[in-house]
Amino acid sequence: MRIEAAQSVILAVDLQDRLLGTLSPVRRALLLRNITQLLEAATALGLPALATAQYPQGLGPVREDIRVHAADVLEKTAFSCLRSSNSRQWLEAQDGRPQVILTGIELHICVLQTALDLQAGGWQPVVVADACASRDAEHQQPALERLRQAGVTVAVAESVFYEWLGDAAHPAFRTLAAAWR
Repeated sequence: MRIEAAQSVILAVDLQDRLLGTLSPVRRALLLRNITQLLEAATALGLPALATAQYPQGLGPVREDIRVHAADVLEKTAFSCLRSSNSRQWLEAQDGRPQVILTGIELHICVLQTALDLQAGGWQPVVVADACASRDAEHQQPALERLRQAGVTVAVAESVFYEWLGDAAHPAFRTLAAAWR
């Protein structure tokens, strides 16, 4: 499956400082760089973006640098974003955009369950491996293997970005590609 900008929405799962604080500073910085670059590209290309917050009363709000790119931030307590009727309704309202680009934390819990539910619901989830993390790095590879075995597309942020553009002649190429160097 090719990832097409006109077919895509981006979902930033649970990017809250309390959860991100469980990552080493190096892993957190790399994760946030990749997510931010994807969200900035999505914004520039006019792709809808949604952020979720897992139990914000206890874990705090979604980071402001993520929130500014999202059309909405939906609160949830279910691990899968699709188990929240608000998230499902938001995705269904993005008619004609079946590809859901998934970024966020915890890869082996919320991102994985969301991807599996998206696939079961007829969407085409794309888990961006280097824009997702688990607090325990040892959980990431088994989660990615499970997703692949289930037929979920796994990609890296730079690949998603270049597939969205499709061609170096794209009007936004020069401006946006500079961030990936």
